[in-house]
Amino acid sequence: MPGSRTARRPVILPRKLKRQKMSVRSPLRRVWPRHRRWVKSHGCCIPGCSEERVEFAHLRSAANAGTAQKPHDAFGVSLCRIHHEEQHCLGTVTFSDKYQVDLWALATEFARRSPDREMLASLGLVHGDDLQSGLIISR
Repeated sequence: MPGSRTARRPVILPRKLKRQKMSVRSPLRRVWPRHRRWVKSHGCCIPGCSEERVEFAHLRSAANAGTAQKPHDAFGVSLCRIHHEEQHCLGTVTFSDKYQVDLWALATEFARRSPDREMLASLGLVHGDDLQSGLIISR
């Protein structure tokens, strides 16, 4: 009836399903101090730069970082303070073009040669069994 009030039925949720629990995977560790120290032990990656004090510079792309996030340390190179700031201002591609340096290739090489076997194992570049022997898987 148009003028009468009817009692509303309570909304009933469907039964909760019991699902098999999946193993909880811890988030990928992104900070590797040993690798950072090793990268910083090299000079600035820009040819002709003689500055000896260098910083660990992360390379960002849409795939490896978001707002207020740092990329994995595997995406890092050694840059002096001036070049590091310039790299942030220009962006990796423009900066690489300006200095004719492939920062992504350098970061890959730094990661491949890193003495931090734990980091390499976490990335699948070294088998866990090879941590003691130092064997690197070539891909």
